Amino acid sequence: MASKIVEVHPGIYEIFLPLPMRPTIINVYLVDCHGAWALIDTGMNSPESIGTLEDTFRQVGIELEDLDVLIATHHHIDHFGASGQIRSRSHATTHIHKLEAARADRMLFFGRMGPADRPESRPFFEKHGFPIEEHSASGMRPAWMGTQMYFPVTEPDRFIDDGDVIEVGDRKFEVIWTPGHAPGHNVIFLRKEKVMIVGDHLLPKITPHVGIYPDAGEAANPLGDFIESQKKVQRFDAELILPAHGGVYHDHRHRANQIIEHHRCREDEMLDLVRGKPQTAFEVAQQVFGGEERPIFHVMAATFETLAHLEHARIEGRARRIERDNRVLFQTL
Repeated sequence: MASKIVEVHPGIYEIFLPLPMRPTIINVYLVDCHGAWALIDTGMNSPESIGTLEDTFRQVGIELEDLDVLIATHHHIDHFGASGQIRSRSHATTHIHKLEAARADRMLFFGRMGPADRPESRPFFEKHGFPIEEHSASGMRPAWMGTQMYFPVTEPDRFIDDGDVIEVGDRKFEVIWTPGHAPGHNVIFLRKEKVMIVGDHLLPKITPHVGIYPDAGEAANPLGDFIESQKKVQRFDAELILPAHGGVYHDHRHRANQIIEHHRCREDEMLDLVRGKPQTAFEVAQQVFGGEERPIFHVMAATFETLAHLEHARIEGRARRIERDNRVLFQTL
C-alpha cells in the first residue's frame, strides 16, 4: 500500500485523506513546529478519513490528541469537516476566517432542514432559468449534508484575517486572504521556508468551483475576487506550493496566470453564445458544460459558475443584464 504521508519539506508532512466523491483525495498538511504541532485542513469526518489521520500521525510519533493548532483554509467539508472531532480530542487552538465560520454554521442549519424547506431560494433558481420544478429538492443538496461527516467548529478560538501571523513553536504561518472559491478562503505562507499551503486556490491541474448562489447578495463578484486573489499570491516569494488536490509543485506565478487565462477564455466563450440572443445562465451553462445526463447537483453548480462569469463580464462592461418575464438574461455589449 502506498504511504499516506510524505515529508515534502523538512518537518512539513503531506497527508492523503480519502474522500467519497471527486476528487477522491484531499491533501492536508501536518507541520512540526519543534515543540508543537500544527495541522492545515482536516478532511471529512468519516471513519476512513479519521483512521488515516490517526495512522499517519503515529508514523511521525504523535497521537491526534497531541495536536496543538488547527488552521483552516476554508469551511468546505473536505477542508473543515472533521474540525469538531479533532478539536474535541486534542483541544487544538482552531483558526478560521469569520466568513467561513458563518458559512459552516449555515451549512449545519441547512442540514437540519428538510430538502424542500428553502422556498426563498426558488425565485433565484427560476429567474436564472434553472428548471427547479422538474427536479427533486433532495437532489439539490450533497449527500453528506445533515450527516456527521460534516462536523465543523463554528465558534473557533481565533478568527484569522489577511496579514495575520500565527506563531506556533518556531514556525510563523502568514495568512493571505484569497476570496473567490469561498469568501473567506485563505492561503497559508511560511515565509522563512518559502512554502505556500494553498488549499483550493492554486490547484495544479484543475480549477475550483466559483459560483454565485441565492445568499450571495446583489454586489457579489466572486470571479472578480478570485482573479484578483490569483494576482495577489504572485507577490509572494514561494518556492514550494502545497495544494489540497494534486501534486506539489513550484511555480505558483505561472499556475496563477494559467488559471486567470482559463477564466478569461471561458468568459469569452460564454459571451460568444449571448452575442446575438440574450440567454439565461442556465441556457448558457447547458451549451458550455454540456447537456448530457448528469447529477442535478452538478447542473446546478455549472449554472451558478456560469452566472459568476456572466456577472463578472457585466461588471467589466462587456455584457448587459436584462430582466424580462421574471427571467434574468445576459447579452454581449
